[in-house]
Amino acid sequence: MIEDYCGRDMDRRQDQELVLYADGGCRLSVPARYLTFMTVSAVEVEGQAVTGWTFNGKQLVYTDGLGYWPEGPVTVTASWGFPTPPASLRAVACSEVMRWLAVAPGVARERVGEVEVEFSGTSSTQALSALTRTALKPYRRRGVGVMSLRREGPHAFGY
Repeated sequence: MIEDYCGRDMDRRQDQELVLYADGGCRLSVPARYLTFMTVSAVEVEGQAVTGWTFNGKQLVYTDGLGYWPEGPVTVTASWGFPTPPASLRAVACSEVMRWLAVAPGVARERVGEVEVEFSGTSSTQALSALTRTALKPYRRRGVGVMSLRREGPHAFGY
């Protein structure tokens, strides 16, 4: 849930293969989820090793030959994620697990004085607490779930 909320992989993945799809341009974007401490070790197109590329931290830029990626799948072998997850991130994850373990399944509210228990429906969903979401702010990718649109040309109201 933390990785999904932050929009990035936190655990280190070593030498994993990603299949990206090129549209024929000279740049091949890597999804933001994989960019945390990413290193690219190999690139292949149709099983053939590709040379003449550079990774600029967000994209693979094709610099050899024709100067563009052939349309279709490109297999990238890379490693990404925190080499050692920060202690603050581990603390947030542990506190969230402890919060979930402290709540009995199906109980929405509990009161000790005059013993009162309120049960919720059978479909309770787990969600990150507001405090956890605040603590994860430094790790969250900016713009996760937000899309800015801008219209070119004159405004709809003519000014």
